[in-house]
Amino acid sequence: MVDINLIPKEYKKRGISLARILSKTGGTILGLLILSLLVYGGLFFYQKSVKDELKSIMQEIANLESKRDSVKEELIVGADKKLDIVENLFKEHLYWSKLFSKIEELIDINVYFTESKFSFEDEKVNILLAGNARSYTTLAQQMMSFKEDPLVEKVVVSDIALSEIGGVKFNLSITFSKKILLSKMEENK
Repeated sequence: MVDINLIPKEYKKRGISLARILSKTGGTILGLLILSLLVYGGLFFYQKSVKDELKSIMQEIANLESKRDSVKEELIVGADKKLDIVENLFKEHLYWSKLFSKIEELIDINVYFTESKFSFEDEKVNILLAGNARSYTTLAQQMMSFKEDPLVEKVVVSDIALSEIGGVKFNLSITFSKKILLSKMEENK
């Protein structure tokens, strides 16, 4: 029997190419579907491994927390704070001995002091001395001795009066710059 086909040959060729196209598209879609399933599976297993790693880290943190000793930690923190205080003391240590040596160097032998008050304010060393001098001339020489020193910023004399035991009593206020306290006293040869 003769095979009768009512579809023209042009459509037949087109149908074959359409089938090929559909097979290529289907293959591509199937390939992309498999690829997306593989990516999803990989991400799923990666998420599971990250969760397991997080659980092990949390367990390790819990173990370390149970081993902590809060008393020792407080002692360590307290010791650290004390070390910081000591470090600051050494950084800002003031060498008062240099100041005393300088005062001793500047005092006239005919003057003696009965009282002294020292204070450190506004980056300056303030000294209030109460003393006696043999005469007004000696007092003036003592004032000039302090005023001529480059480390002395200010000298003020007050309450000048004749002493009951002879001589002149007075109060002397001296202001030194902070520089005198910052470096160690150099050794005398």
